[in-house]
Amino acid sequence: MRRLAIPISIAMLALAVLFGAIQIAAGQTLRQEGAAQVVQNEIQGENVRQIEAPVGQEAPLAPDISFIDSPTAACYQPDPSVDECRINWYYLSVSADPNYMISMTVKLNDFGFVASYHGFFQTSMYVPYNMNGEGFKVPCGALGSGGNPYLGRAYGYTIRARDSANLGAANFGTVYCPAYTP
Repeated sequence: MRRLAIPISIAMLALAVLFGAIQIAAGQTLRQEGAAQVVQNEIQGENVRQIEAPVGQEAPLAPDISFIDSPTAACYQPDPSVDECRINWYYLSVSADPNYMISMTVKLNDFGFVASYHGFFQTSMYVPYNMNGEGFKVPCGALGSGGNPYLGRAYGYTIRARDSANLGAANFGTVYCPAYTP
């Protein structure tokens, strides 16, 4: 009987680790658009930020996840002789204490997902501007192409974060690029 106790214990431990890994991997899948109910909402100009809970799950009155802080979305043109601009934020930050931050993604309307950040047993996530290198490369566009007669193209962005309690936060906004004038 003692000979079997050690292999059985090792097998049980291996199954527990495997089951835990499967649960973590299943929890890190991206949520489909529209599969959430808005718990809190803030609007400033054309920018919106929200805290979301999955549909069918009871939404908490005081969610643990914070709004995503994404100040100073900027589009700049490093070389005025080239139709190439860079979009970046001073920083992106979100927290969910006592829950853990699982992921944060950045999506530009014309390009899809441009960045994905993942957490590992951390209650907050902070992404400084230099973590994105020079920023995300986009065409600057012609004068007035984004709706503003003095600027180039406009890009809508969506920043989403999710915590270990499956609560989410989202920011939606627009950033205008300088015009490319050859």
